[in-house]
Amino acid sequence: MGEAIRFGWFIPTYGDSSTIGDPANHMPPSMELFERVARAAETAGFEYALVPVATECYEAWISCAMMSAQTERLKMLVAARPGLMQPTLTAKMISTFDQLSQGRICINLIAGGGYAEMAADGVFYDHDERYDVMDETVTLMKRVWTEREPVNYEGRHFRVENAMVRPRPYQQPHPPFYLGGMSPAAREVGAKHANVYLLWGDRPERIAPEIEDIRARASAHGREDQLKFGMRLQVMVRETEDEAWAAAERLIAPAAEKLKQRRETGMGAESHADARQRSIAAETQADNYRLDRNLWAGITTVRHGAGVMVVGNPEQVASTLQQFIDIGCTEFCLSGYPHDEEAERFGRMVMPYFESRIATPR
Repeated sequence: MGEAIRFGWFIPTYGDSSTIGDPANHMPPSMELFERVARAAETAGFEYALVPVATECYEAWISCAMMSAQTERLKMLVAARPGLMQPTLTAKMISTFDQLSQGRICINLIAGGGYAEMAADGVFYDHDERYDVMDETVTLMKRVWTEREPVNYEGRHFRVENAMVRPRPYQQPHPPFYLGGMSPAAREVGAKHANVYLLWGDRPERIAPEIEDIRARASAHGREDQLKFGMRLQVMVRETEDEAWAAAERLIAPAAEKLKQRRETGMGAESHADARQRSIAAETQADNYRLDRNLWAGITTVRHGAGVMVVGNPEQVASTLQQFIDIGCTEFCLSGYPHDEEAERFGRMVMPYFESRIATPR
């Protein structure tokens, strides 16, 4: 049967829409929106929900705590941004959330949103330094969660004396860490610390070598068996392939001005993963941004972040995901527009193809 498959969804804490770039269809961020999407994801059978961090987003920790109280089973994949807080405080927040929710938290390690965004928060590390800070942060958090005696630590970025964190985590030895990124620094920290390495969309044959590289790095740390792989993808599923493609193209039709702004400002310019997404869009522009029959990079032209979308009828979407499973992926962190409606469609139309393999029964 193979390894269990896990599905996660996405909570758009910057607002939602049925067409990107159309103010008439924009749904502003609100508790009502967040709760509606979270409940739709939980009902559909998703195990966890990714909550983003960016200037335009609502604060992730508070949003996750509010949504956790309004759901019963859905776990929150909440961002930890090393450098913004002391590691011991971050560890205490995580373990407190973990205890109060009885294990409904996972940690998304975020190195930052680029120099300008980090500078606005008073953090001035360069790209690779942020991953060095992340390495020290996670190392120290793991120690204060698992060691019986008070922890003394002195590194390049942090120093603590007789540190103790209570409560201990509910999940043992601690909640799982997720990490994504394409730079050598990201891969090295992910290989050393992550439980799940999330890769952004591309053709499966181009993802497979990335998995092998990161797996080899994990093996060097004695962690090859502790690291799983997943895909961060958009999804558009409809009853027929033609309906799905029509809906996908309508999604970005109003966003011509947003595309112009993205090109002029170079959004996500420091991110290796975002640069890969822009490269994919450029490579496929002549083919209307189609990477393959059911993979599309159109969203990458109008928004930063993971923009490759799986488009098709239920069987085609399931078959495309299976291609990623075949190269070693066991997790899928998905999103679609509007997020509550697409979560429901995916749960109803695609999840039955994986029913016997889903880690957490629906």
